[in-house]
Amino acid sequence: MVKYDENDLIYDDYVNTTTKGDNPDYIGIKDREKVSKKELYEVVWFCDAFVKNYNVEKTKASFQKAEKLLRLPDAKSIIMRDELNKFVATNWNKN
Repeated sequence: MVKYDENDLIYDDYVNTTTKGDNPDYIGIKDREKVSKKELYEVVWFCDAFVKNYNVEKTKASFQKAEKLLRLPDAKSIIMRDELNKFVATNWNKN
């Protein structure tokens, strides 16, 4: 299966470092539970994992659709990974 990366993203306004308060060396429970939609590596990881783990086409277009859904106004306040996965899955066929 293809592994998508930053070259597959639509938008280019992500920070390529961790945001304030985030430790790039920390890969504990917080990193597994929360998603920073401003950080390049977190958006790539989230979108790639969503495409791999959900019943959607395994294509670059699906990777980019997941990215677009993260930017919907209704997703703005959602930071927990489980909730974001549910939001993207729920809205997949609506947009």
